[in-house]
Amino acid sequence: MFLAGTVIFGGGPVVIPLLRSYVVDPGWVSSRNFLIGLAIIQAFPGPNFNFGVYLGALSLQKSEFPTVFGAFLGFIGIFAPGIILAVAFQSFWRVLRRRKWVVDLLRGVNATAIGLVFTAVYRLWEIGYLTAESTTGQSLGIEPWWLVVATIAYAATAWFKVPAAPAIVFGAVLGLCWYGVVKKNQPGWTITYGDQGQWSLAGNATFSRPAIV
Repeated sequence: MFLAGTVIFGGGPVVIPLLRSYVVDPGWVSSRNFLIGLAIIQAFPGPNFNFGVYLGALSLQKSEFPTVFGAFLGFIGIFAPGIILAVAFQSFWRVLRRRKWVVDLLRGVNATAIGLVFTAVYRLWEIGYLTAESTTGQSLGIEPWWLVVATIAYAATAWFKVPAAPAIVFGAVLGLCWYGVVKKNQPGWTITYGDQGQWSLAGNATFSRPAIV
């Protein structure tokens, strides 16, 4: 968390893939819980670094320590680097910012931060589709409908100045529309009857019936 907190250029989205490698790859947090928590954090106001508090709590859910302790450690680890850097540079920043080489340096850093943001968005796009068969995440491009939702959300916020909250709610409505139209129209359950007097429902759930002698 502390190392991720040092990557402050570009904002919160830049550290999301880094956080995923820290908590999902070791098995502390499942990919499903990671993506669900990310969606919740994005839907609520406040900095994206609050996501570190959520991940810190989940990381200790299977340990002997309380999850509140993990949330506290996540908060300290994700916010402390930025606070330390801000306090350390504040005393002589007024002098540095007047130097041309410092201004050019920051312009290069800001351009790099934009590239990091696009990289983070792409990596999230590649793992953002959860299904019953793939709980680790798949590319949203597998289902064209999510490309439509992403395009509408971008156009609404970038061109028509729609606030983020209504855009998120509208995206949720479009997700429910996909569920109602596509998911409900998929082939239903297959019911088979075995030799031992047992009914099988799509191979996933069973209920028994006494054999006829």
